[in-house]
Amino acid sequence: MAGSIVAIIIPTLNEEKFIGKCLDSVIVQSYPFREMDVMVVDGGSKDRTREIVNEYHKKYPNIRLLDNSGRIQSIAFNIGVQNSAAPYIVRLDAHATYNKVYIEKCIKNFSADAEMLGCAPELVGNVGGVWDIRPQHSGLIAESSAILNQSRFGIGGAAFRVGAPAGFVDTVPFGCFPRMVLNHVGGMREDLPRGEDNEFNSRLRKAGYKIYLDPEIVCTYFSRDTLKANMKQMYANGESVGHLLYVDRESVGLRHLVPLFFVTGIIGGVILSFIWFPVFCILVAGLGLYILCDFVASCLAAKEHGWKYFLPLFLMFFCVHISYGWGTIVGLFTGRKLKK
Repeated sequence: MAGSIVAIIIPTLNEEKFIGKCLDSVIVQSYPFREMDVMVVDGGSKDRTREIVNEYHKKYPNIRLLDNSGRIQSIAFNIGVQNSAAPYIVRLDAHATYNKVYIEKCIKNFSADAEMLGCAPELVGNVGGVWDIRPQHSGLIAESSAILNQSRFGIGGAAFRVGAPAGFVDTVPFGCFPRMVLNHVGGMREDLPRGEDNEFNSRLRKAGYKIYLDPEIVCTYFSRDTLKANMKQMYANGESVGHLLYVDRESVGLRHLVPLFFVTGIIGGVILSFIWFPVFCILVAGLGLYILCDFVASCLAAKEHGWKYFLPLFLMFFCVHISYGWGTIVGLFTGRKLKK
């Protein structure tokens, strides 16, 4: 929309449970709502997502619904960028809500002085914050899922998940970008159904830009509420890692590959055990070490959050690690046609 300073891009696909809460948190931002161009870019929802957005549009004309025939999030982002001339672009997720200063803090960090940032402000290409991970509803598995998604053992050590002081990082979720940076490095890759943010942030860093995390920028992210949903999500995330290894190996960190090593170690160990017995001993020792780590991580989490979560976490840690690792293996086969 003409005169907008910030373009808000929210990809959606069947998000009727969350899109209203997400938009409500955008409307009450400390940053002037009238200066926002809020685009919900929908990939063909079959639930009430589109109807809900159109109801908001009637009351708030700067909230609009765009179509995404490509369905995936990277295409949705590029559609949003092309349909707005705002100098700043913020990519949000419908599965979350945002603290009141989210947009304001994102924009202010681009004009902060170099002493505070640790570099020239014009070198900052992406600003984001941290996740406050919550369950979708009460219940043992849903609450355990939220705990798992903020555990270093469960999901890795990404700063935005486990918390970190203000500073430069390798990636942030739901970031804010100056349009001039997008004009320089291009949009998101439309052949990546997942992991497009990792590749994009890697491209930013290669172009000389820095990614800044501000812990005062907080979104409340609602984790998956069942074991099956968590495994499906982790499988898809793992598959994206397999794809990224063909596209940009520098966008993949060691933490992304640990589940791959774990699963290939199990598969290889089982096969080789039939050929050479000492491999069986190594396999048993390795699984024993993993179970010990799983046990300790589950105990530490249960001590902090409640002992009723011990058994669900003990099981869920193993299941999501297997799902992620197997997804990466599949991604290594399905991603061979991708180009650097």
